[in-house]
Amino acid sequence: MVAHDTYQAPTPAMYVACAPKGWRRIAYGISQTETAKSGDPLQLVDTVTLKVYHPANPGAALAIIHHLESVGHPVAVGAFGFKTTQYKAWHIRSINALNPCFSARFAVKLLKENLIWASGRGFVGPSALKISIAAYTVGRLTYQHGGLQYVNAVMYFARQWKG
Repeated sequence: MVAHDTYQAPTPAMYVACAPKGWRRIAYGISQTETAKSGDPLQLVDTVTLKVYHPANPGAALAIIHHLESVGHPVAVGAFGFKTTQYKAWHIRSINALNPCFSARFAVKLLKENLIWASGRGFVGPSALKISIAAYTVGRLTYQHGGLQYVNAVMYFARQWKG
């Protein structure tokens, strides 16, 4: 008799628990926004064609990522949508982005960096948090280019967190 191990993906509640306690609500909101509410920690999005993949396990996910990159297509990886084009600057790899616990903590790290950036530009309190969330997706402190819609979606899902 041969035992077959199957990959069991962690739920958002499981991996969001890895984020710092005061940030879990926002981390949950980001994961739900990035995955269109599936929470799939292995979700991949080809950012050229916008095709969404839901591989069965991390090995299959890595194979898809490597294939897409080989044809020049950047990929948004995992529940927090980390873009492969940013890996070098962030000093991470696809295997890190596919680790949902690592990703929850790293997403918060990016948000905290954005908050410092926003504070330096005069944003304070809730407005600093919101512009930091916009920068998470847009890459700049702006509500343009989908930033405001992204903030609204993240905040909508964050209100649903039952941590």
